[in-house]
This record gives sequence, structure tokens and C-alpha cells, in this order.
Amino acid sequence: MKGKDIWRRMACLYLLALFTGMPGLAGASGGAGVYGRELDTLYAMVQGGRGYGPYGEERDDLMAVWEGVQELSPAQGLEQVKYQMLDCNGDGEPELLTGQDNRITNLFTTRDGRLHRVFSGFYRNAWYYLGNGRFLNQGSGGASLAVLGEYHLDGDGNLICENCYFTNWNLAAEKVEVFWNNTGNPDSARSEKTAMTPDQFQLLQGSLMDRVKNLSWQPLARYGRGNVEFSLTAPGESGEPVLAVTPGEPLRNVHLLVLQVADVSESGKVTWQVERDEPLGNLAPGTRYMYPMALEGTARATALSYCDREGYHRKIFQLSGEDGSLVVSEG
Repeated sequence: MKGKDIWRRMACLYLLALFTGMPGLAGASGGAGVYGRELDTLYAMVQGGRGYGPYGEERDDLMAVWEGVQELSPAQGLEQVKYQMLDCNGDGEPELLTGQDNRITNLFTTRDGRLHRVFSGFYRNAWYYLGNGRFLNQGSGGASLAVLGEYHLDGDGNLICENCYFTNWNLAAEKVEVFWNNTGNPDSARSEKTAMTPDQFQLLQGSLMDRVKNLSWQPLARYGRGNVEFSLTAPGESGEPVLAVTPGEPLRNVHLLVLQVADVSESGKVTWQVERDEPLGNLAPGTRYMYPMALEGTARATALSYCDREGYHRKIFQLSGEDGSLVVSEG
């Protein structure tokens, strides 16, 4: 690369925070086993194609998923239903999210080693991820009731309402009014009436939907087939981000790599060269491995290479320039 072409090509990397790391001690599996049992049930329901009834009519979590796949074949349903492990509240332990078309159908966390459902989302009561542990709730209860709520997940796994706006039909005035509270309950008698018009409510709705983040979903069809879960946890003692790796099957010949940018093509494709290679041996399934990461600028990246039943893989880890979430690519 010559002259100003270097700067034009390197601009493709400007928003990427790429980092390297060092191997750490294997930790406990955390919530992986608990989440695995939930994913097993979800997989069996979708594959069976008989709905959530056999699991109990009170299973809102399964009902929320079945709502979106009941007209699909089992194979189509397993591709349509997605899941992801993500530390939403910064406590160092991942939450389990299930979803369809980037809409969250369920958010689970753990309490005292047990599964805890935070919320379930339906078409008429939808949930989306806003980044940094925050969520958007968009609901509808008919022509005169629309709900728009902003929430965050606290360190104890509680969903905290920050703002809840909703519309309500005033029969006496014969018009739609907009109310606000921070309880999440669309009860006009216990809320503040705002000066917001229905048009302004719709503008706010559009503005919040524009801030919804695209999650790194994995199809349920991939569950149990050699998948490896990657997530970011809370910063370590030195303030560096920590990468959590949970294999779903034995990984062989694992190497922790530091990659250096060798070239960037006209289309923005990055060519990497290995700067450092640390062999880690084999990783056991169901165990959560922690690797402290060190931020080293946009020209370097951390990668993990390994072999599973499907062959050789090299995963490159980057930080999203939008919300700092983990971005994993094959390289």
C-alpha cells in the first residue's frame, strides 16, 4: 500500500477496537448447564412440532417461541429460532436470549444456580436489545393502547423500568392521550399525563426502534452440533475486557493468536498475519474458559484457532464500534 491509499484503506478499521489476550485458568461452567437444559427443551419442542402444550400451559417462554414457528416445518423452525449468550448486566455471567428476526422472545438469567426468566416477548408485546444491558418494550392492546418502555437489567437480574409511555383513549374528551410512569404498568390512574401528542409518540417509537442493536444470533439448528459460545464478561482486575469461551464439544489443538494487519483491500477486506502464537492444548466441553484481553489498537486482533468435528476454525474477536459488544468472525 502506498501514500494516501494506506489511510483510505485503514479507515475501514477505524471504528474497530481490536484486542489481544493471555490464557487464563479454566473456570466453572456457570449458567451453561442450566441454560443447556432450557435449550434442550426448546429444541425438542420445535423439532417435535406439537407445540408447547405437552410442557405445561403455563410455559409462557415456550409459548412466545411457538407463536412464531407454528406454521413452519420443524427444520424451518430450528433455523428461524435463534439464541445467544450475552452478559447483559455486567456481573461477569452471561444471560441467555432467545429470539426471532432480532426480536427477543425470552431473556433468562440465573439466581442461586437456578434458571430465572426475566421476560417473554410476543408479537403484540415485543422486546428488543438497545445495548449496554438496556431493552425496549413495544406493546399493543388495541386501537387506543400502545406501550413503549425502556428498561435495564440490574446486577441482581431484575428488570428495572426507566420510562414507560403509553396511549389511552379519553372517552369524555374523545381523543387519545399519552401517559408516562416508571413502573411499566399502563394504568392511567397511576401515571402522569404528558403534553405529548399521538404523532410525537409515534416519532419517539421510531427513534427508539432506530437504536435497536442487531445481536449475534445463532440458529437453534446449530445447538449441540459442535457449537462454541463466545461472550464478553466484566473487565478484569486491570480493567481489560475478558473473553469467555464455552465449548459445546471437545476442541483440539487450540491456539491463542495475536494477529497483525498485513493489508486491507479496496473493498475493505483485511489480510492478517500471525504475530504471536500460544498453544493451549485441548478445551473440554461444558467448561467456561476465561481469557483476559488487552486492547492494542485497530491494527491488531485476538484470535482463537481450534479443530472440532467439522474441521479447522479460526475465530477473530473484535469490539463493535457501536456499543462495544463482542463481534466474532471466521478468518
